[in-house]
Amino acid sequence: MRSQLNTFMILSAMLFMSSAMAADDNTDGNGWSGAGQLGFSMSSGNSDNESLTAGLLLERESEKWINGFTLDVVRASSDGEDTAERYTLGTRNGYKFDDDDYIYNNTRYDKDNFSGFDYTITTSFGWGHQFADGDNYKFSTEIGAGYKIEALDADRTENTGAVFVGKVNYMRALTETMKLTEVFLVESGADNSFFQNDLGLKFKVNGQFSVKLAHQYRYNTDVAPGKVSHDSLLSANLVYDF
Repeated sequence: MRSQLNTFMILSAMLFMSSAMAADDNTDGNGWSGAGQLGFSMSSGNSDNESLTAGLLLERESEKWINGFTLDVVRASSDGEDTAERYTLGTRNGYKFDDDDYIYNNTRYDKDNFSGFDYTITTSFGWGHQFADGDNYKFSTEIGAGYKIEALDADRTENTGAVFVGKVNYMRALTETMKLTEVFLVESGADNSFFQNDLGLKFKVNGQFSVKLAHQYRYNTDVAPGKVSHDSLLSANLVYDF
């Protein structure tokens, strides 16, 4: 019952924040933009397989508000049996004080059927700062605190508690048609610390289509017996920007 109540409270807060910020009067005319991607990947760690990956990014920035939504899926099977299955959903809402500084509320839901966790939910509040926001170079950081629920596969018990959350976003245009991107995330608590690094090299093909080579590395300091602490994912993706 406590698990259901905690989950309901967090999801309700997500919905409330998203609805409230989306209702902001968008006087500058900015709309939503984003990208969808589909690719083939090779993964190693808790599962060694070939898989399909898919992702969706939506974002909107007005004079005062920042809104974002992400969805990532990894699925794989071998000889008719699932060998990898992961779904990650994220929301991002922020209020801008000026062009560089903002406060934010981020929520991340992760369900990985081969990690030893049934699911994890993290919601955090904090401060963000953009050091650079140009067409050829972007660099920003976020630091905050939040609350995390980790539901264990073994006995369905939950680890809950406060976490420190930090994030770094980086982009550098190497040529007119090639960009290097990196996103580093840390969620550190008393029971477990989670680290994720996403490195990407994006080549523009033509128009709104690009090819992206990506490497994702995930690490947990405390894992269930029989599981390894790290997972890596190497993929090549076709990306459509809109």
